[in-house]
Amino acid sequence: MFLLIMGPPGSGKGTQAKILAREFQIPHISSGDIFRQAMEINDELGDELQLAINKGQLVPDDLTNRIVARRLRKDDCKKGFILDGYPRTIGQGDALEILLDSLGCKLEKVINLDVDSNVIIGRLSKRLLCKNCGASFNLITNPPKNKGVCDYCNCTLSVREDDNDKTVVNRLKIYEEKTKPLIKYYDDKKLLCNIKGDVEVTEATKAILACLKG
Repeated sequence: MFLLIMGPPGSGKGTQAKILAREFQIPHISSGDIFRQAMEINDELGDELQLAINKGQLVPDDLTNRIVARRLRKDDCKKGFILDGYPRTIGQGDALEILLDSLGCKLEKVINLDVDSNVIIGRLSKRLLCKNCGASFNLITNPPKNKGVCDYCNCTLSVREDDNDKTVVNRLKIYEEKTKPLIKYYDDKKLLCNIKGDVEVTEATKAILACLKG
């Protein structure tokens, strides 16, 4: 399946994307992961990305699109993938459609996790991340089996530096301005699955699978 998962920061996108990747045996393509990988590669794209980040700039759409395109052209994406964190703007959405058309595929469903901003702020204050494998946990809704230890790779979990109230409010503002318009964009294309994200992880997963298989 060719899928995209959307939602505000802290909505549980990464958690659900990992579950769906295992369910459908497709790669989970996270924008954060491919940005980190790009910077580790000593080439033109990686250098451009590092320069933008060092200057404190938002990564330009054109550069983001090229980095994502390189990842989606790999063999493991031929039978499907789940995108997480891209596209973030209408322009990126248009670029993705052109790219997928050139690859002979198209998005089958777009999952939108709908979560109230007050819930988001509360969630992010309880979030733990694994820097080794990228897994995300929440002390309230999705705690690790063993305190402070990742369920998947047994590495130590940590709090994300920008998970504080002031930064979270700013991230939500950027989401409202830049990314939320994509909800209508994909709804107009009859691709959208709206899912309540302020529920238990397993309940949200069941709702997503019902939408995808229904």
